[in-house]
Amino acid sequence: MTKNVCLNVLLPRNRNHLGWIRVELDGVPKAEFRVLARGSTTVNKQPTGNPTRNPLLFAGDTPTGNYVSPGVVSTGDWEQRSYGPWGAIQLKAVSGDALLAERLGRTGLLIHGGDPGIAARFGGYRSTLGCLRLSNIDMKSLAGMLFAAGENSSRLRSETVSVTVNVREL
Repeated sequence: MTKNVCLNVLLPRNRNHLGWIRVELDGVPKAEFRVLARGSTTVNKQPTGNPTRNPLLFAGDTPTGNYVSPGVVSTGDWEQRSYGPWGAIQLKAVSGDALLAERLGRTGLLIHGGDPGIAARFGGYRSTLGCLRLSNIDMKSLAGMLFAAGENSSRLRSETVSVTVNVREL
């Protein structure tokens, strides 16, 4: 039974490009997935107020630092195009710019799926409001490693699972 999950996220400085999530279960490397950690300057064609995608502010790029996951949320009732059907991993800042951003009011960061974007932009992924976006297929695989059986499950496989997420730039 898996007790410790570590998601090491390696991101390029230029967040227009994809990075990687490397999954370790109980210290053993298990998988790697492509990820986009780019914020957005608009939401529903309205400006976010963060034209430079500053990671410390709303809608900015994903802040670097360390996180833990307090749990998983179902995305069944959410916009499937934006979040996908396989649930989302909540992120709670522990250190680094992630903690500074949280202290400045930035909350709600997730790891989630979503529909593809324009193939020529951002590696074919759509930007987010600063979350870590996987493809729906990769989120399904990650969910299968972490969550209880069943689509949209919001339970981890074990009550004693610890999920840490380390976000770094290359």
